[in-house]
Amino acid sequence: MAIPSHNNHDASIDPTREQVRNLRDNGRDGPVVMMNLLKFRKTANYPPEAGMAPCSGKEAYDRYQHAFTVAVGSVSQAEVLYDGPCEQVFIGQADTDAADWDKLLLVRYPTRQHFLNMMANDSYRDALVHRYAGLERTVLIQCG
Repeated sequence: MAIPSHNNHDASIDPTREQVRNLRDNGRDGPVVMMNLLKFRKTANYPPEAGMAPCSGKEAYDRYQHAFTVAVGSVSQAEVLYDGPCEQVFIGQADTDAADWDKLLLVRYPTRQHFLNMMANDSYRDALVHRYAGLERTVLIQCG
């Protein structure tokens, strides 16, 4: 699965081919929950050819989130379980990048294959420009 060409693409926020194969080939059957830890850019980093008005990284990410929950919702069947701020570190290393996140997003998919089908969908892939524009960094963890 090749990543679409976007001038604002940051490979550090995308899965590697090996990670995609591992998700496809390993894991339990049935529903999966993807835990997203998200750190937004202060200002979205859109390439000039995107023609997007200036906005915050959060606003750009919201456009991306709309794509995977609504625009390709019939493919992903994504169900947002939690969408909210990361307010304070209770246990862990506060004031470090490891604990500095703007948002936690928990999304349930009926199967791993639903998630993979979403990633392969052309409309979803077109929306990645918003993800790249909005995110400074992220961690995505597959949960049972």
